[in-house]
Amino acid sequence: MPDVLLPAHAAALGLAFYTGAQFPQRYRNGAFVALHGSWNRSTLSGYKVVFVPFQNGKPAGAVEDFVTGWILSDTNSPTTWGRPVGVLVARDGSLLIADDGGSRIWEVRYTGAR
Repeated sequence: MPDVLLPAHAAALGLAFYTGAQFPQRYRNGAFVALHGSWNRSTLSGYKVVFVPFQNGKPAGAVEDFVTGWILSDTNSPTTWGRPVGVLVARDGSLLIADDGGSRIWEVRYTGAR
């Protein structure tokens, strides 16, 4: 039995444990995972960044969508505007997401109450 269940064909290519202090406490020491996605399926999967909560060094909950929206349409002609490939926790605690489909690096900052 796997410790963490990720969708089939989602292609988990990047992973970073959150060691920053910008996001709320519940994200600390959890894992952010870039799901690159499968391009040759009739229904696309992946194309998002998910969060896996950890407690005492072990997965402690279900996988949660964190950043989505790279799939514009998954009907007869799938359309996407990017593919997350890597994640990195920046020095200021923000999360950087490398997108090799859109040729961009996205920055996610937390600005709400902690």
